[in-house]
Amino acid sequence: MLMYHPAFDANHCLYRIVSILRATDDQQISWPLLRMLDFYYLFPSQLKNIKPWPNEIRKLKAQVMKIPDQFEDLTNPTRTFFELESFQKTATLELIAKGVLSKSSFDKGIIELEPDSLPSAYTALLDTDDFLKSDAFEVITKGLPKTNLNGSSGLKSRSGLMEYVYDL
Repeated sequence: MLMYHPAFDANHCLYRIVSILRATDDQQISWPLLRMLDFYYLFPSQLKNIKPWPNEIRKLKAQVMKIPDQFEDLTNPTRTFFELESFQKTATLELIAKGVLSKSSFDKGIIELEPDSLPSAYTALLDTDDFLKSDAFEVITKGLPKTNLNGSSGLKSRSGLMEYVYDL
């Protein structure tokens, strides 16, 4: 039986990236952080596996615990995270080519939307998406970017999704 999952859908990846960047427009988002936020967008119940929970966003832990478990069982979240990278990279480069993401910021390691690059019909569509109004999305886009990403006490280490030993 063939099953669809948005994780490996390039068009859904475009949508996720734009959704995340629109919600985090007041913060600088690096490539590794964007990848992590996208992973948690797809698998919000995996937020429960961040251990220990960062003190910077301690108040959001109650919201995380309310997120229902998903029906799919991720036996190896790190592998899934790794497999997503090619879709994320392709989607990001396509958004740069279309002028939706800033190439000059990308060259500096920051992923951000170009001002006024989204058509009003598209932003209206984003405004109707229930997930973008959820507690999980709030934790992903308002909480996680405020935490330290690098080092042994950073989000890379706490999530177990990325290597952190060689961080500066």
